[in-house]
Amino acid sequence: MSEHKVDKFDTKIETTVVQHFLDMHEKEVAIIREMERVLGKEKADAIVSKWSERNSVESVKNLVGAEKRPIKNFADVKALIKRWVEELNSNHMEEVSITEETSDRCACTVTECMYARVFKQLEATDIGYHRFCEHDFESAKAIHPQVGLKRTKTIMQGNDCCDFVYTWKK
Repeated sequence: MSEHKVDKFDTKIETTVVQHFLDMHEKEVAIIREMERVLGKEKADAIVSKWSERNSVESVKNLVGAEKRPIKNFADVKALIKRWVEELNSNHMEEVSITEETSDRCACTVTECMYARVFKQLEATDIGYHRFCEHDFESAKAIHPQVGLKRTKTIMQGNDCCDFVYTWKK
């Protein structure tokens, strides 16, 4: 009988969600600050923003593609948003609630955000905005071409919440 040996790299370590994300993003912030120094803030921000947007849109397309059936109407969009809200709340990434739901509108409010907390601690909310917030509008279009998004506030920019309003364009 052979014994199964646990690979040392598969060993679990104890850490907090915050510390995990601080560790993950600390070096990222450092390299982006170096890009800003070498290339200038505007050019570096544009590179980071475009890269983040491509990744986010691709991720949303993959999530939508993994759905059991294609998104055909706003009811399908709302069902997807409900699942995302549950997942974000359960994995401790954000505190999100659906605050309004009609036939062609779904409003969500984020009152806590792990990314905003981490990037604030790293004194890099400008980078955090480019990495995790700015591309939300393009990501909404990736759900379905008729999905629109309005947002006037983000925690990353110092507001008390993020206010997402998804709509179905007719």
